[in-house]
Amino acid sequence: MAGSSESPGHLRDEQSGVSLVEIVIAMFLLALMSVAVLPLVVGAAQASTANRDLLAATTLAGARLATLQAAFPNSTVNSCATVVATAAAAITDPSGGGATASISFGPCPSSYPSTVAVTVKGFRPRSTTAAITLDSAILVSAA
Repeated sequence: MAGSSESPGHLRDEQSGVSLVEIVIAMFLLALMSVAVLPLVVGAAQASTANRDLLAATTLAGARLATLQAAFPNSTVNSCATVVATAAAAITDPSGGGATASISFGPCPSSYPSTVAVTVKGFRPRSTTAAITLDSAILVSAA
């Protein structure tokens, strides 16, 4: 480099590089964009929590209904009194998620064989309103 008194590693003019003001402005713009996106992140977290709770309630209610259907298959003789005796008010989620379920039955039929209605409701944690209601029927052949 003829005529240059600077070594190759040094900058040649004062415009090269990034100034402190430019860094501060870039950080300010990044912070401004982050604040704009923050409500979306919070909303997504809340939706995720609500979906997790709904999934827990749905899974628990479905499992309770499947247990009932397995306990009283249509191929066996089921008495209405035995079926109705399995009603439960507050079944807690064994996974510890806080969801609960309830099982209720309709009245026993007047003639047999027939079906008895069963309703399983799933509740989100800390809620008294059913998040899901599953209706089914169990074949009964005796009172």
